[in-house]
Amino acid sequence: MEKGIIKVGLQLLIAFIVVFTLHYVIVALTSSSESLTSMGFTLEKFYAFEVLFSVITFFALYGIKNSLPDNLGFVFLGLITLRLIASYLYAQEALNSEQVDEIFKYNFLAIVLIFLAGDAFVAYNILNKKNT
Repeated sequence: MEKGIIKVGLQLLIAFIVVFTLHYVIVALTSSSESLTSMGFTLEKFYAFEVLFSVITFFALYGIKNSLPDNLGFVFLGLITLRLIASYLYAQEALNSEQVDEIFKYNFLAIVLIFLAGDAFVAYNILNKKNT
C-alpha cells in the first residue's frame, strides 16, 4: 500500500472520530437522542453505516485510480449517487413515518453531508496527486 493512501485514510479516520465525538456530545447535551431512539436508530448505527460505505468508496477510488484514471470523476459521481440512495433507503422507514420530527431529519442530513465531504476529500487527494 502506498504511503499516501495510508496518510489520507488516517486523516479521514481521525476526522470522522472527532466529528462523531462532537456530534455525540451535542446530541447528548441537547437530549436529541430521544428523537433518534424513538425511530429505532442510534447515532452509532448511522455512523457505522456511513463508515462502512466510506471504506468501500475509499478502496474503490484508490483501486480505480490505476485502471481508469481518466474516468475517476465519473466513478466518484456514481459512488456519491449510490451513497445518497443507500442512505435514504437505510432510513426510509423512519423518514416516511408520521412520527418523525425535524431533529431526526437534521441529524440524518448532517451525518450524510459529513461523509459526503469525506468522500470528496478522498477524491480530491486522488485527482490532484501527481503521478510519478
